[in-house]
Amino acid sequence: MQGEQSRAARRPDRAWTVAVAGLVALGTGLRIASFSLFDLRYADELTQYLEQANRFLTGHGIVPWEWRLGLRNALIPYLLVPPLALGRALAPGTLLGFALARIAYAALTLQALPAAWRLGALVSRRHALVALAVVALWWESVLYTNLLLAESLAAVLVLLAAASMLQPSASARQLALAGLLCGLGMLVRFQFAVFVAILAVGALRFERARWVPYLCGCVVAAAVGILGDLAAGLAPFSWFWTNLLVNVGQDQASRFGVAPPTEYALLLWRHLWPVAPLVLAAAIAAGPRYRPLLLAALVHIAAHSLIAHKEYRFIWISVLALLVLAAIGSVTVLERVLADRTGEARARPVALAMLILAWVSASTLSAKSNGGIVAARVGGALPELADLALRDPGVCAIALPFDDRYVLLPVALRRPVPLLLSPAEDDVAGGSPRLPAAVVDGANALLLTHAPEDKRLRRERCMPYAGDQVCLYRRSGSCRPAGDYSYQRMLEKHQL
Repeated sequence: MQGEQSRAARRPDRAWTVAVAGLVALGTGLRIASFSLFDLRYADELTQYLEQANRFLTGHGIVPWEWRLGLRNALIPYLLVPPLALGRALAPGTLLGFALARIAYAALTLQALPAAWRLGALVSRRHALVALAVVALWWESVLYTNLLLAESLAAVLVLLAAASMLQPSASARQLALAGLLCGLGMLVRFQFAVFVAILAVGALRFERARWVPYLCGCVVAAAVGILGDLAAGLAPFSWFWTNLLVNVGQDQASRFGVAPPTEYALLLWRHLWPVAPLVLAAAIAAGPRYRPLLLAALVHIAAHSLIAHKEYRFIWISVLALLVLAAIGSVTVLERVLADRTGEARARPVALAMLILAWVSASTLSAKSNGGIVAARVGGALPELADLALRDPGVCAIALPFDDRYVLLPVALRRPVPLLLSPAEDDVAGGSPRLPAAVVDGANALLLTHAPEDKRLRRERCMPYAGDQVCLYRRSGSCRPAGDYSYQRMLEKHQL
């Protein structure tokens, strides 16, 4: 009799284990299926992070204007150096290092799944399960896991810390770890400081016994930042003050686009369509325990709405937090409905499964209305064609259009060759796509979106790109020096 009771007690735990493992496997599988070695969404993925890791490792690489002026810290590039170096040591002359760096970063951002579970578990396993399901399966969560962005990592670090901060009984050790994670999150993306500050004040309040270990963790994170700055040859935190001076004082960020204060509200409406109002309502329904996290998300959006230059990724931490809170709130609402009908305030497995399916349906509709993961990224045609060209040892330099420079940098090449940039159309008389002779002489593999007039070039292969196509053109012979059109020289000419 006792053995039967023991087996009956173990059955629910096995069911929970299977459900959690299944969601984690499905979420991981979706990320693996959508992983692309070359596809990007933002220029920063290559320019600011992978290329700088390559430069730290080899001593050579492209230096964009942010690094020339000292606006960036070296935390993410140094994080990418070990997998990049390992891949090159194991398989020189291949892209294994490039792949391992991207995979390692995706593995770090995959910690959004345990972050969601821990936040939901503050109420119950049922809330944790649905929060896990939403973060594992929501299409933009899958997308941002595979984007090598500061925002992707910083959001995960802060949300991992949030569960301990919102738990009144959290130990000093847990709070110290939360402080470390929040500090690292702000080092990775200092613009998330408003989010972290609101969360910390709301969660820790005036409890000195909770603030002390939390701030000790922040100090450890600051020490990590100082060591990283010194290793990169920077004065500690000089990048922060330079960033404020250049992007705020001189308003340099506005040259990359400005938008009205209502832009983020419109973006949220579009990206969360058709459930945007329901997401906000469900996030509020998560309850008083989560008010600091909800307030942090909303204040972060409001603060960034006052900044002229706007990009959706800048508020990704708020979007992810709102999705987690909405998942938790949806379980609370469901249990209230069930309690009204049955008197039992607990969602049974079938009801939870139906709720998760409703979230999956909402994600599917949102992905369809926004174009989905594939439409959210720039096609990897240029780096794929460059990789094809470099399989021929006779290729001594590659040229590509200036306007497409951010999709191909030295770090994405299987072997080092010079990269040349043909002038932007605005720099050529009459807007003609005519190639300067120095570019054709300087590279014997050219990636072009227009058919060249130079008869020495023969087309080898074309791929779809940006609604049209890009083609690999080759010519015989060697490559002459073309310093005026080198990647670095062209960036400096355009102050980029």
